[in-house]
Amino acid sequence: MLESSLIVDIDRPLHTSFVSFSGMISGSFLDRSVTACFILATAALSVSAPPALAQKATPDSSTMRSLAQDNSILTLQAGQKLAQEGSNAYNAGNFPLAVKKLQESKLVLGQVSDFHQVLVSAFGGLNSKISASARDRAVRSAQARDEATYDLARTHRALKQADLAVPLLVQVLRSQQSTRELGQKAYNELLQIGFMDIPYSGQREAEGKKGKATEAPPTAPVAPATPELALVSLAGGETLLNDAKTAIAAGNYSLAQTKLKESRSMFTLISKLYEDLLGVFSGVDTPIANSSRDRALAAAEKRDEATYQLALVHRAMNQPELSVPLLIQVIRSQQVTRALGKKAYAQLIELGFSENIPYNR
Repeated sequence: MLESSLIVDIDRPLHTSFVSFSGMISGSFLDRSVTACFILATAALSVSAPPALAQKATPDSSTMRSLAQDNSILTLQAGQKLAQEGSNAYNAGNFPLAVKKLQESKLVLGQVSDFHQVLVSAFGGLNSKISASARDRAVRSAQARDEATYDLARTHRALKQADLAVPLLVQVLRSQQSTRELGQKAYNELLQIGFMDIPYSGQREAEGKKGKATEAPPTAPVAPATPELALVSLAGGETLLNDAKTAIAAGNYSLAQTKLKESRSMFTLISKLYEDLLGVFSGVDTPIANSSRDRALAAAEKRDEATYQLALVHRAMNQPELSVPLLIQVIRSQQVTRALGKKAYAQLIELGFSENIPYNR
């Protein structure tokens, strides 16, 4: 569907989001077409149109194509149609097609919701009717987006790609919160995958009344029957870090550099995901919030360790200019009152970046 490829992801730079048509049209044909269009346009501009013709050339808005038509892509209905196609493909066991359709649906619905939210802000305090209409469409589009995101996560699980499912499920939780049905379903998926191990104790009243979620006594951690995560877990990041240490011991600094960069990226992602869960469950479920906080801190600690090791590898490869920014990152995260922060500062002194003034506190 050509129209769906024209949507620009506003969260990415334009040059990475916009669709290039260079592969669709050959260079020679394109050159001839552009030349012909230029000649025709020049000729048209050189002739003055009669007044009657000029008036008829004015577009009639009543005859222009509307987004409400079935073949339009930037609508709630179009996003829901893509989601349904994805669901049908999932039920038929065609998981690759389901992933494609659900990704498209997620993108369309996300942009529709974002655009209507812009209108809410633009008309807030100016026209309550327009603002309310835009808000309603933004909310309905966001709900449909979250449903597509949840289905996409389940499809990745069906493809044995739990590492891709986890960030999607956390997105659903962050949007829906833990008190709504879809948010609770997303958290149950995280439990089954093994990213979390404490069952949710909050219960939302069936009538939908607002109030604090009830708390049950802490429940013992639950381990998944079959571990699904390969990388998006503390153990997965630790594996990458250990591979890097093995490479360092063998003097293979190039491999160590690659593994340390992968480890840093993975621990950064894991820490962010647990921070998101902490925000979702703070004040709602204390055991889950505490567990998420502990894991976020543990991942951040490991990220800083990988960053420090990467700085040492750059130094061993005679690349001190690459070591300094990494060491500063460690100090900014760890502070100089902790052991790793002190070691990073000592490295800066040895590199000559900092004056030789020891810090002994």
